[in-house]
Parts: sequence; structure tokens; C-alpha cells
Amino acid sequence: MKIDFSKEEYRALVEVFSLTGMVLDAYGRGQVPEKKAFYELEQKIYASCDDFGSGDMIRRDPQSNELARKWNEKTPERVVRIYDQFVDDAFWEELIVRMAGRDLQTEMTWAGVGEEALAEEKWQKRKSELELHYENTFRQSGLDGICLTRDVEGSN
Repeated sequence: MKIDFSKEEYRALVEVFSLTGMVLDAYGRGQVPEKKAFYELEQKIYASCDDFGSGDMIRRDPQSNELARKWNEKTPERVVRIYDQFVDDAFWEELIVRMAGRDLQTEMTWAGVGEEALAEEKWQKRKSELELHYENTFRQSGLDGICLTRDVEGSN
């Protein structure tokens, strides 16, 4: 199979690999066997940079001889902004979901019942209410609207 890319499409593909690389690099570039195929594909794509007039986007690491994305530290790159927005959104979403789940579990414990005491529909409805509460709180005041307390044993 052969895929033809325009120069613009190739540059966009390099940006896509740059974005995915930021996720893959977060916890050990190439050190995790499950990631190896991704890095091999990245190297194959980056190897064509000169063919597409995109040598300005790729550099060769002198130590490892691997091809890598060049970054312009003076200019915020579009993919960096996309990644930063993703990380920010994921943080708030995860925090909201976990706090709502924690609060719902606490409510059930205080009531002396387990999850099975509520029908799935009611459980989901209450969890959604708590998520909406935290979403609104965070929108209005960020983390300033949250107060953490310690229980009697000293754990959070």
C-alpha cells in the first residue's frame, strides 16, 4: 500500500506524531515494550522529512541517532497549545469525576448502605448532580472552592 501526502499533509502528520509523542514520552520514551511499535513508526515517518521539504521540523539526536521533532522554544507551537489544553481539561474532568464518586460513596456510607441500595439510574443521577456541582464550583473559583480535611486518624 502506498499513501501519497502533500507537503502540507506531511507537516500535519509530523504535528500529529509530535502530539502523540508528548503522551508517549510522559512515562519513558521507548523504554516500555508496548510503545516500541509507535516509536518505530514515528522514525519511519520522520525519515521522509527531506522528501517533503520538512527538514526544518525534524532533527537527528547525535547520541541515539534517532530522529526527533525540532521545537522552537521562542514560539509556542500549535501542538503544544493543543496538548496543554488537553492536559488541563483532563485534570479538571478527572478531579470532578473522582470527587463526585468519593462524595457519593461517603453519602452511601453515612446512610449505612452500599451501592446496591440505589438503583443504577438513581446512582447515576446523583453522581451527575455532584459532578455538575464540582464543575460549577471549579468554573467559578478553581481550587479555591475546595477545602480538604483530615479524618481522626490523620489521613486524607
